Amino acid sequence: MTLNRRNAMASLSLLAYGLTTCAVLPNLAFAQAWPDKPVKLMVSAAAGSAPDIIARLIGEQLAQAWGKAVVVDNRPGAGGNLGAQATARAAPDGYTLWFAHATPVVMNQYLFKHPGFDAAKDFTPVVRVGINPMMIAVNPSVSAKDLKELIALSKSKGGKMSFATSGAKNIPHLVGESLNQMTGANMLNIPYKGSQQAAQDVAAGMAEVYIDAVPPMIPWIGTTTPPARLKPLAVFTHQRLPGFESLPTAKESGTDLVLQGWMGFLAPAGTSTQVVDKVNRDVNAILKNPDVISKLKLLGTYELGSTTPEFDTFIKDERRKWEQVVKQAKIEAE
Repeated sequence: MTLNRRNAMASLSLLAYGLTTCAVLPNLAFAQAWPDKPVKLMVSAAAGSAPDIIARLIGEQLAQAWGKAVVVDNRPGAGGNLGAQATARAAPDGYTLWFAHATPVVMNQYLFKHPGFDAAKDFTPVVRVGINPMMIAVNPSVSAKDLKELIALSKSKGGKMSFATSGAKNIPHLVGESLNQMTGANMLNIPYKGSQQAAQDVAAGMAEVYIDAVPPMIPWIGTTTPPARLKPLAVFTHQRLPGFESLPTAKESGTDLVLQGWMGFLAPAGTSTQVVDKVNRDVNAILKNPDVISKLKLLGTYELGSTTPEFDTFIKDERRKWEQVVKQAKIEAE
């Protein structure tokens, strides 16, 4: 090889190295610089709700880690669609993140004709914070000692038993509909305008069954000093819950039904991998904090944290599951 040719090859190598470096350095610089201004957390729920409280808890920790403010922007309404719409329209620069609950991400595309966003295309999964299990309880006068006996009792009454929920077309309602579909229980849903009234009417005997998440269930099932006003029968999770070890899963009672709420971070589609990875790492680190774990348990949130690929797969599985539930329940989209 001649000297000139050797020099030319060396120059080409340096050029290639320089181009590679130029391609990498901006990404590294971007990752190191982000965030250099406040980050907005869009929350599809009202101030004071469980999603809002959890978003603020984690947001405060992120603000400390990042040295920048993390501002919660509550956009309740339309079953969570308003927060989703605002996030979908935001620039994919990492400065708007969506603290989402399950309904608008995996259910609303089947419950609304025009939700105002495409849940599968408009967002990038970042990290699942945790699941929110559903429980089923009955008025103490109901003779069933477990879920299997409740199903048999409901069948014997020929559609005359009812289950109360905190609303229509929400997760507790669809858990009850799924139970009907899988077992032929044939219970009638009575939707209320909130958990408190639903539980109160079941305790008063105006309905036999109550289905809801853990936090609104706790005051009624006597896990602390007040006497139980409702009798818990099962939890709709893969395994028994810490703190409720005596309560069997639905599967242990003969009905393989796992349906739950959950919360997690998503970002507008197109948000850089560097930002997604950083948020995932930092949120997972926060979810290992014993104080945070304790607070989330009180808020009925379990199975904390995930990788981004795990969350992506989880969302796809949840979407398929809820599509079947809505179709089989013959719920018409609004």
